[in-house]
Amino acid sequence: MQTILKYLSIILVIISIVSCQFTEKINLNSDGSGSYTLNMDMSSMMKAIQDIGDSIEIEDPEVFDTLINFNDFLIEKKDSIAILSKEEQEKLKALKDMKLHIATDEAKGIFLMDFIFDFKDLNELENLQDKISKGSSINENKNEESPSSPTDVKFSFNGKKFERKVIERELTKEQKEAYKKSMEQSMSYMDEMTYALEYHFPKPIKSTTYKNARYSSDRKTLYIETNLKTLTEDPKSLSFTVILE
Repeated sequence: MQTILKYLSIILVIISIVSCQFTEKINLNSDGSGSYTLNMDMSSMMKAIQDIGDSIEIEDPEVFDTLINFNDFLIEKKDSIAILSKEEQEKLKALKDMKLHIATDEAKGIFLMDFIFDFKDLNELENLQDKISKGSSINENKNEESPSSPTDVKFSFNGKKFERKVIERELTKEQKEAYKKSMEQSMSYMDEMTYALEYHFPKPIKSTTYKNARYSSDRKTLYIETNLKTLTEDPKSLSFTVILE
């Protein structure tokens, strides 16, 4: 388990220098329950590594596919976790509702990672960015966690109306400066990265306030794609409402 977490930390460092596609998926049921998945497609990273070492023949291409249920892990390893520092315990506990799926295939150039959350109500997705951030920093020094995002995303659904709302957070001056510095270092590669939404609804979509959305043939699925740099500069551009039939 510790090896996989270390692997996860390495992955999240590497994706900061290569092209990557993020896809935020929600499967929503009529009662407001469902599942949330943040997919990171880093196959381009796999290809970049292969291009660098194209003169090296891989005798046994690695195929790796695993699903980690963090809640089961916390229960199974509770005695060992109890002796960790308070900071490390908090990082682990923040992941209790998360599943992590990692799949790689060197021969096919596939490298995928999914953060998966099952929810009974959309309110459970509050502060989701913090959970993922804490998860990614599980092997880092407590003072080296990712800078706090200046925004949070809140979801709501009443059976007919769905809303995705980006809200500004109240950050300290230090947090704002840390985030600004991080973004300045990242902007150079964000043009190559996309952020997509794929939302599945229990009923056909009547309308949405997002102008460039696409729909599935049965109009139950909403597709949105934007440039990560554009999204970083204007996070509220992904605030929108969906009305179901």
